[in-house]
Amino acid sequence: MYDFLNKTIIITGAAGGIGTALAREMDRRGANLVLADINFNGLKSLASDLKSDPLIGQCDITDRADVKKLVEEAVKRFSKVDILINNAGIIRPALFENCGYEDIDAQMKLNFMGAVNCTKEVLAVMILVKQGHVVTISSLAGLVPETFSSIYTASKFALRGFFLTLAIELRKHNIKVSTIFPDSVDTPMLKYEASHGGSPLTFLGDAQSPEKVVRAVIQSIEKGSPEICAPASTGIISRIIMCWPWIVTKLWPVLERMGEKNKKSV
Repeated sequence: MYDFLNKTIIITGAAGGIGTALAREMDRRGANLVLADINFNGLKSLASDLKSDPLIGQCDITDRADVKKLVEEAVKRFSKVDILINNAGIIRPALFENCGYEDIDAQMKLNFMGAVNCTKEVLAVMILVKQGHVVTISSLAGLVPETFSSIYTASKFALRGFFLTLAIELRKHNIKVSTIFPDSVDTPMLKYEASHGGSPLTFLGDAQSPEKVVRAVIQSIEKGSPEICAPASTGIISRIIMCWPWIVTKLWPVLERMGEKNKKSV
C-alpha cells in the first residue's frame, strides 16, 4: 500500500468534480496538497472543507509562466513534489465542420499542452531526486473516437501517446507515469455536454461517481500501472473493438441512437 502521508501532490483542475473528489481523498490520507485551477473561488471553498492547509493557486495551465510559478511555490512550501495529477480539461462539443478555431485551440491547448506544461515543470523537480509519479486523467475518448467531439478526442488520443512514451523514457529516473481512462463521470462537465450537443456515445450507460475515478488513480499509484480504465470492462471492450477500425464506422451510428435516448434524461 502506498503511504500518502506527507507526500506532496499537485492536482490541476482541483475545483472541478473529479478534482474536488481527489483533493478530499488525498487530504483524508494526510497528503500535502497543491490545488490549482482558474476558478480561485472554487479553490477557496474546497480548501475550507479540508483538514489540512493546502497551497492553492489560480493557475492557467496553458500559461507556462503560471505553471512554473505554481511548481516553484509548491517546492518552496513543501520542498518537493511527489505526485502530479493532471486533471484539468474542457470539452466544446460540436461536429468538426461546425467547430470554430477558438474552440479547437482551447481544447488542444488545455487538454494536451496544459498537461505537457505541468509535466515538464514537475519533471525538473522529480528528476533531481530520482523519484515521482505523474498521473493523468484522460477519457475513454482517448481509446475510442467520440463523435461530436473530434478535437476533444484528438487531445485525449494525444495524451495517451505522450504519456505512454514517457512511461518508458522516465524509468531510468525511477519516475512512474500513469494514465486513467474513465467512462462517463457524473460531473458538471457531463451536464454541460448533455445541454450543449455532446456525443450520444457519452450517455450509453449510467455515469459513474467521481470517487470511482479517484479509486482508479490510487490504484495506479499503488501498482505503478501505465494505464487504467474505469471501469475496467469498458477498457477491455474498447481495446478489442479498436483492433478492427472498420467495425467502429459501422457500429457507432447504432450506439449513437441508443445513447441519444439516455441523453435526454440527464
